[in-house]
Amino acid sequence: MFRVKRLMVLILVSLLILTMAGCGSSNAPSGGADKDGGKEVPKVKVIDIPLTQEEYAFGVDKNQPELLEEVNKFVAKIKEDGTFDQILNNYSGDGEPKAVTSAKLDNTKDQLVVATNAAFEPFEYTKGDKYYGIDMEIAELLAKHLGKESACAQA
Repeated sequence: MFRVKRLMVLILVSLLILTMAGCGSSNAPSGGADKDGGKEVPKVKVIDIPLTQEEYAFGVDKNQPELLEEVNKFVAKIKEDGTFDQILNNYSGDGEPKAVTSAKLDNTKDQLVVATNAAFEPFEYTKGDKYYGIDMEIAELLAKHLGKESACAQA
């Protein structure tokens, strides 16, 4: 029995050594691309296949069709005049993220309340008492479009 165990250990150690030797046999420098006859061989292949597709929307009360109409007008306007692309550029290009200041929640005022956990950068996040992100900038503009004050509620 002892000899069988010893033989098994010897076989496993041999396999481990062979595996390690096989992993370290490349003459190429670590990282970058290998040279193959003077040509670079890429290590990464970029595929042009969307791996995910997500859609985002505003939630509008079904009993307020006029609000839905105004929101749709607003979305069409910011897409048409380039505002939407500029906001995206603030977070994925050379633009500068814009701080959004939340009004204090007040049920007696006409406010657009944005419920968020503000932990999903670049869409919504906080720095100090300021809100930042694509969603937050759009929500602030929507509030102005609707003639409302913008207030954030942590969810």
